Amino acid sequence: MSNQTIVEMLPPILTTEEVAQRHRTSVFTIWRRIKSGKLKAYKDGGEWRIKRESLNEYERGMINATLGEVANQ
Repeated sequence: MSNQTIVEMLPPILTTEEVAQRHRTSVFTIWRRIKSGKLKAYKDGGEWRIKRESLNEYERGMINATLGEVANQ
């Protein structure tokens, strides 16, 4: 078994479709998160692209927010 983390096994650049599938949500939801600034992305040829590092940062933020909510209950 490799010592790579799950995040490191992702491709360095992901499409909105790949992120939506990973999060089990719609592409429209991913677009809203990009437009709101919650998820960092850039346009390449008219299509949104998300760097692996940006997705990792976004997911850590989601986890920390969830843990904060649980701790406050």
